[in-house]
Amino acid sequence: MRKLRIGIAGLGEFGELHTLVFSQLPYVEVRRVCSRTASRAEEIAAKYRVPSFCTDYGELATADDLDVISVANFGKDHIKAVIPALNAGKHVLVEKPLADSIEDAEAMVSAAKNARGKFMVAHICRFMPQYYRAKELASAGKLGKIRLIQTQRNNHYSTLSPGRKKNPLRETAIHDIDLALWIAGGRLEAAAGYRQFNNSDQEADCCLATAKLDNGVICSFASSWLRRDAQPAGVDARLDIIGAQGELHIKMPPDNLVFIDDHEHSHFNPETALSPATIRQTALAAEIEYFLKCVMLDETPEVITPEEALESLRTTIRIDESCKEIKK
Repeated sequence: MRKLRIGIAGLGEFGELHTLVFSQLPYVEVRRVCSRTASRAEEIAAKYRVPSFCTDYGELATADDLDVISVANFGKDHIKAVIPALNAGKHVLVEKPLADSIEDAEAMVSAAKNARGKFMVAHICRFMPQYYRAKELASAGKLGKIRLIQTQRNNHYSTLSPGRKKNPLRETAIHDIDLALWIAGGRLEAAAGYRQFNNSDQEADCCLATAKLDNGVICSFASSWLRRDAQPAGVDARLDIIGAQGELHIKMPPDNLVFIDDHEHSHFNPETALSPATIRQTALAAEIEYFLKCVMLDETPEVITPEEALESLRTTIRIDESCKEIKK
């Protein structure tokens, strides 16, 4: 069987993780990588032995020697790779959030409906065993009627350069908003909250919102980029679901390896470790291999559909726009 030929658009932290995962799969070949910064593209190409690199997303998307395009650049630039790739008959996996704007997201979903290739938005939490099990338990009625969902998702400020991303609701809490819609069902009915500006006058870095779904579920979404660098393990996430007959609690990442000495207190987070020995055990690898299986077997991805990803983005933007600003 001929190997699937892969191109990767965007080579930041997650773009490199994509490159590492694809490079470990025996049935694919990473043929091209693309970054807006030539030196970064050249660096990643050399590190992962990729034969070609470029700085133009359109050039990558329409290259004749590629079957699959993995898009991990900034949300505002997703459309520059996604639509040309879909129009060229490529299969496209694109990182969440689908876009920065509803208009771009709708354009991509519309293009996917008429495209020959498969299309999936990479909402990684749906491929994490803890969250997938939560969905199974809820669907089986083990929790009874869901009444309350409480979430938090915090990250180190130093990992997110100001001006390069949207605020924490749109970039990180969207994971939890998507999970709430997926697990509890329903659509957003009302929302309110606050956006707080601490390290920048242009970009909020602390957000808290409450929301009511049309099925009566009450949700809270808290997210910040204010964790101290001394805090271990990168992202700090919790999900608590309270039902009429049961409850469910998830903390990510799990504290399954903790290292402490006189100078350091750290956890091992396999999801963000650039380790060839462990990368295929991660949710990112499960997500990528699921998408590639759909490509090879000509199946439509069902764990997350384009329409669900679009609804999660719409809901997130509505919640974000309901928030009042605090700049003092």
